[in-house]
Amino acid sequence: MNLKQALALAKSKVQSKIDDTLSNEVFKAVKEEESAAIDSEVYGVYTPKRYRNRGLGGGMADPSNIVISGGSASNGKLTVVNITEPNPTGCEDNWRVTTDKNLPELIEFGQGYKSMGYDFPHNGLRYMEPRPFTKKTIENLKSNKAHVEAMKNGLKKRGLNIK
Repeated sequence: MNLKQALALAKSKVQSKIDDTLSNEVFKAVKEEESAAIDSEVYGVYTPKRYRNRGLGGGMADPSNIVISGGSASNGKLTVVNITEPNPTGCEDNWRVTTDKNLPELIEFGQGYKSMGYDFPHNGLRYMEPRPFTKKTIENLKSNKAHVEAMKNGLKKRGLNIK
């Protein structure tokens, strides 16, 4: 094996440890932070009158709805998305709050984003405004560095010497 081949092999072994750590420890930290941000930025800002929040039971903050796009990290990139679907049975009179829309985007950016809107819009009500849970997740991670600690701990667990 020549030097170029040895370096390529070493890089692939390290890269697989990085991707595995991103897909496990770092993802767990990001998911926990997003769930907490949803609690404060989405559920904590008002009490709905026309529908019931699902919270941790199938709603935006449910960890099973916060997933890795593509199933796992690849080449050092982790993309986390919220896949919560609209709640077809959680509204008064069986109305749907949103239909055929991306619920996380509608909540994040508010009424009118990408021409999306709530099915029963009422100007001036809090739910119509953006509730930027992703932005809050990023701000919190920049502040608390939970993802950095998760990365360090995960790489150490996989045998890399990290300071």
